[in-house]
Amino acid sequence: MSDSNLVLRPDLRAGLAVLAAMVVAGAGIVAAILAGDAPTVFAPIVGAVFTAMVVLLIATLLRARIVLTPHEIVVRGPFSRQHRPRSHVAEVVRATIIAPRGASGESLFLLDARRDLLLRVSGGGYKREDIDRLLDVLGAPCSGPARPIGAKEFAEAHPGLLSAAERHPYRFAFTFTFAVAAALAALVLISLAITR
Repeated sequence: MSDSNLVLRPDLRAGLAVLAAMVVAGAGIVAAILAGDAPTVFAPIVGAVFTAMVVLLIATLLRARIVLTPHEIVVRGPFSRQHRPRSHVAEVVRATIIAPRGASGESLFLLDARRDLLLRVSGGGYKREDIDRLLDVLGAPCSGPARPIGAKEFAEAHPGLLSAAERHPYRFAFTFTFAVAAALAALVLISLAITR
């Protein structure tokens, strides 16, 4: 941190633990496919998916950061960069949104004077004390539920802040699962047609 900038980086220890778990899980699933009765065509597909997730996590750990300067707030992801004028942040809503199956993630919703969303900052990869420090230095009024909250309840209290996928997680999950299943079925049919 310099005299004028606050720079937050993801929690490296937690990130490395997740990375190790992903590598072990991916290798285990691929090994089970190859050792079991499942078509071997699934092994490289699963391997590619886990490899992509590992690369994304490594890129996030290396590149992601939140930077607060005297003039702007910058949120950099592995492949993106968003910035907004600091002077436009009039209010912050801090919430831990509960996703299906009990997963949750903390978010900061930076709002302008009209309560329109300027920027959403995902705090899930950062230490809680770092997020507290960011809010303290930012100095904008902060509100939000004191407990983790479901997406539907949060969207009713704060309309327009959550994406459609978060407001309707089961519809999104069903559509995504159907698309992946259709793609896998097409790959299996293509591989069967090639081997004949």
